[in-house]
Amino acid sequence: MIRLEHINKTFYQKGQTIEAVKDVSLSIRPGEIYGIIGFSGAGKSTLVRCINLLERPTSGRVYIQDQEITSLNPKELGKLRQGIGMIFQHFNLMPSRTVYDNIDLPLKRTGLTKAERQSKIASLLEMVDLADKQHTYPSQLSGGQQQRVAIARALCCDPKILLCDEATSALDPQTTEQILALLKKLNDKLKLTIVVITHQMSVVKDLCDRAAVMEDGRIVEENTVYNLFAEPKAELTRRFLDTASNLGSFLDIFDKKGSLADIAPDTHIWHLTYTGQATGEALMTEISVRFKIKVNILYGNIEYIKGMPLGKLAVHLTGENAEVDKAISYIKEHGVAVEMLK
Repeated sequence: MIRLEHINKTFYQKGQTIEAVKDVSLSIRPGEIYGIIGFSGAGKSTLVRCINLLERPTSGRVYIQDQEITSLNPKELGKLRQGIGMIFQHFNLMPSRTVYDNIDLPLKRTGLTKAERQSKIASLLEMVDLADKQHTYPSQLSGGQQQRVAIARALCCDPKILLCDEATSALDPQTTEQILALLKKLNDKLKLTIVVITHQMSVVKDLCDRAAVMEDGRIVEENTVYNLFAEPKAELTRRFLDTASNLGSFLDIFDKKGSLADIAPDTHIWHLTYTGQATGEALMTEISVRFKIKVNILYGNIEYIKGMPLGKLAVHLTGENAEVDKAISYIKEHGVAVEMLK
């Protein structure tokens, strides 16, 4: 559906050269929800604007359904953009126009009759659960409702692609959940391909199928969301994961005097990651009996990502060193990833 090949984007401002995107190549499949995550300044928003050429790449090629759009003339590009909807962090609604008029504005350029536009707007507002708000002004709506209007407007030309640039960043957690649920519904019902730009790993976890992690204009890691959580390779990915779980809070106590982790100078604390079938095994009970060691569980969590369980434990193992080593080997043999934290 979307293919980016060696995309570079350079800005020149006040004598400075800013390389916002550096040699990015990726493919997004039809009908999937694809996340691009990074901290502010990583280049993710510039990258997503390169997809519909709101920002024209300095070099590289953009393909939509195997058509190279970087070579299109303005008229051809305008027609193609009708198939790409976009929503933003701050909704970008016109405050002087009602909900109906905000959605009707782009529809007026489609050639539909007034009656057809009325029917279309009614259908869109029904889809985003705002059927009773068409004569309301944006200032009379909550942030979540305004984003729903923006989504309805983005869908008015029946796009196959929806680009979401920090679409939930201005919303509270409960409203964010509602917007994510709406995007999932639209993806399923309309078979939309959705690209999500965010700095929130929780959004990626709850919404996306696959994701790329950006830093300093480059993609540093790309994988399915489950594998990103289960086996992060880049240090940046690990930092993002800490923000989406309580593990980060647990790790913060490690070097604090008198904390739970401050057990002894030679304390060994292990971080265990259980995936798939391994999450159902009572390995801690097994190793305590088999190897005559004590197991102190300091942190534990199991969550479900795309319906698959992912478990994490931080454990303190005490006993004969040789027996502890055997226990660690036994755990690894059962498909559990093991990392020494301390």
